[in-house]
Amino acid sequence: MKWKASIKKGSFLTYLLPIAALLLLTALIIRLQLGEEGGSGRMAPVLGETYSNPFQLDQEWEDYGIGDPYILRYDGKYYLYCSTKDRRVGIKAWSSDDLVNWRYEGLVTEEPVSEGAYAPEVVYWNGSFYMYTSPAGKGHYVLQSDKPTGPFVKKTDNLGLTIDGSVFIDDDGQWTFTHAKNGGIMAAPMSDPYTIGTGKQLNTTSLGHWTEGSMIIKRNGRYFMTYTGNHVFSRGYRVNYGVNRESPVGTYTIPENNPILISTDKDFNGLGHSSTVLGPDMDSYYIVYHNLVGVSAEGPPVRRMNLDRLVFNGDKMSVLGPTYGSQQEAPRMPLFRDALGAPPSEERWERMSGAGGGRMLELLLTRELTDSRYTAEYNFTLADSGKSGSASSLEAIFAYEDQENYRSARVDGGKMELVLIDCVNGVETSVAAQPLPEGTDLTKLHTIRVQSDSSGTMLYWDGLLRIEQTGMAAKPGRIGYGWPQGADPELRYTAFSNEAGGSSDRNTIKPLPGSIEAVHGIPEGSPAVRQGITPDGSDAVVLSGKGDGITYPVNVRQDGTYLLSVSVAKSSAGSTLVVETEGVTKKVKLEASYFVEDGEWTKVPLGQFELKQGTGWLSLRRDKGEIALRYAEASLTVPVPEESVIKPTQVGILNRFGGDSGWTDYTVSFEVTMKQQTTEETAVLVRTTNESDHKDQVKDGFMGYELAFRSDRVVLKRISYEKSSVLDFASLPFAPGQTRRMTVKLEGAAIAIFADESSQPLLRWTDSNGFLRGRVGLKGVSTVWSVSPLTVTAPQ
Repeated sequence: MKWKASIKKGSFLTYLLPIAALLLLTALIIRLQLGEEGGSGRMAPVLGETYSNPFQLDQEWEDYGIGDPYILRYDGKYYLYCSTKDRRVGIKAWSSDDLVNWRYEGLVTEEPVSEGAYAPEVVYWNGSFYMYTSPAGKGHYVLQSDKPTGPFVKKTDNLGLTIDGSVFIDDDGQWTFTHAKNGGIMAAPMSDPYTIGTGKQLNTTSLGHWTEGSMIIKRNGRYFMTYTGNHVFSRGYRVNYGVNRESPVGTYTIPENNPILISTDKDFNGLGHSSTVLGPDMDSYYIVYHNLVGVSAEGPPVRRMNLDRLVFNGDKMSVLGPTYGSQQEAPRMPLFRDALGAPPSEERWERMSGAGGGRMLELLLTRELTDSRYTAEYNFTLADSGKSGSASSLEAIFAYEDQENYRSARVDGGKMELVLIDCVNGVETSVAAQPLPEGTDLTKLHTIRVQSDSSGTMLYWDGLLRIEQTGMAAKPGRIGYGWPQGADPELRYTAFSNEAGGSSDRNTIKPLPGSIEAVHGIPEGSPAVRQGITPDGSDAVVLSGKGDGITYPVNVRQDGTYLLSVSVAKSSAGSTLVVETEGVTKKVKLEASYFVEDGEWTKVPLGQFELKQGTGWLSLRRDKGEIALRYAEASLTVPVPEESVIKPTQVGILNRFGGDSGWTDYTVSFEVTMKQQTTEETAVLVRTTNESDHKDQVKDGFMGYELAFRSDRVVLKRISYEKSSVLDFASLPFAPGQTRRMTVKLEGAAIAIFADESSQPLLRWTDSNGFLRGRVGLKGVSTVWSVSPLTVTAPQ
């Protein structure tokens, strides 16, 4: 060992009672944080440690801030890198233990090539740190260092490939390089950290114009890619994601909940260029991104860093946010963590000798036990086998009950294998074995992560899933290390949390306004989780029995009236759902008329509720029937005036808007005149949000509905920036010089369009994933069409 302390040996039973007492205390603390799980009198959730977006760190680039943030997790710590201000040399970095409190680490490189370095990203592999950056946007260079804080040294010439390079390493050890491109992200194989092969364009990962800032992660067998567009100075700069079950370079499916990050608010907009990082509890994930503050005196953008929680549900990934200007729950730390590197504390560790694999081992075990679901992490280096006289080996021990009952992830330096061991009543079984990645140097720092719950046990080597043993359900116990007597491993950061497989997604406090997956609620009664019944590959929750429900701990940004809605299966029509929040209970019958005719799922509004700023609870319970839920949404609303005449003038020239984005149900009336015969069209926009305008982005910079008028018809479209779809159309002929009076009624997810004095709608459409709030607007500028001011009235 690197420390040489003598520690008194002790009996496992000696510590059992105090450990049990500690677990009971921990459970009490958790209950105080989350409150009781039943009854309307429960205590409000407690945020504990908090943070708020945006961050402002020590020693940011002056009049530039932090743009294109990237966070590396290494040996239990986090390292933040960002773009360099134009015409400056060097790349800045910060470090943190918790993703919230950051320490400035200085310039990690001062290589001349780092002048104006764009979007540096750092990958650790087998003892080296590799930095990829595109200085001044003129092609990529690779720099290398032995430490995350540098100094990084230039190792390649200019490799080209535009900007925003990112590296993904798959479980099989294959490296992939992605980078920006007009029309979609490019992806290329890598033969080593310095060599990039021929790439191909991933056309589905396009934001309809310039697309940049890509990153791939792998979780639960799925590849998730985030990417950004279109222009850094646009308020509508935003983050999308795609999901692929087969390959990091295949065709990605683009889920309907995109974009996952967008805000065009005056005080918080231009959100983009994100990266994703594993949270301190080793189960959660966080997305880090920047927002646009303005333009610096020298011309480049001024940006700030933001951090929000990511959650997962099958093929679906969501951001609990974006949050800004309010206190949010800080990332939760592991239940146990120790950096080691010094003599271990006798209060936290026990050292003893024991047998394993036919050898006598030195054991170092935590005194604290895991629960029956946990993730544990071990960081270490092994001594050169030539010095010890035998092949290097190490046991990463978990589920330790006693010397005859334990499990371990064994590093076999002789065979260069990772082996899953299960020892029961003194009999060891090699459950599974996989070779270590080619070229692995065990004298460099490596990480083993063990994830174990009721579904099985998984072993990760340096972030790569190497062994997955389904059916090997978790057992509680101590974690620690074992090594052959006489060996001298260096033990580093070691930790465990009682979360695994995304279980922390359920317990985290959800910010409102926002969207919440049904499976991420705390269950009441016996609700069932169903797979394979939703269109986006997410899981649903079915409430069918007496007392079935789900409850969410929530954190409301501000006092106000919120529209609550749920995505619910058509089979639930006729059932009654009970909503409880802020001590108010409301029963909502899910009428058949609320649902689309040709789809299985519809987002149904449940009504408006008064919510108070701060933490609380939101509960959805079955009253009658069977109810299948995908997700719930809460949106801040603003009352619609009894009558308001609007001439849209805001945002841009091409698309102009007026009114309030918090409006929900309303009627809008106007006159449309075709002055002369034409093939052009004009359009009125309703229920629009997140509007933006920039010459270097998609022209339809908004989310909402478009009512397009042509000489012979009216066409209803659904617009979400680059994604445009025709929902329906109806015949509506115009003669040259003819004026028609139009009325559009928006009620819940239904849109009805009337012409002239008719009481029968030209068309009626119910949107399964409807925009349920937003303002009004006009699209385009035409000399052959005219549209009167828009009269908006509240529903009668």
